[in-house]
Amino acid sequence: MFKRRKTDRMPDGASPQDVAAYRRAWHSYVARRNLVVVLFLSFIFLGFMIGKLKLGEPADFAILLGWIGVYLAGGWWLTEWRCPRCGKVFGHRLWTQRCISCDLSKDEVATMARGK
Repeated sequence: MFKRRKTDRMPDGASPQDVAAYRRAWHSYVARRNLVVVLFLSFIFLGFMIGKLKLGEPADFAILLGWIGVYLAGGWWLTEWRCPRCGKVFGHRLWTQRCISCDLSKDEVATMARGK
């Protein structure tokens, strides 16, 4: 394993600024994650609505393409979440558990954000 730089470590004293930064970062992550989950689940509702409305194949296809575009944009926004420790992109996959740069886990961010 590699050794982290001193600046990459979790704050020991947990100054109020550090706690606030972790809290903001965690709330940002939760909002982004929840948006992606809601967009994913809305696909079921959208499918039922398209089936009930019977708008025609071109309109149905356009609505589905629009929804896919919005979902992909939401997924990209989630993957662009920045690590509160190193400031780099946390991960390149939707459900990455550790920062790809400094190895900070989401559990550590959540714990720090809760002030424990």
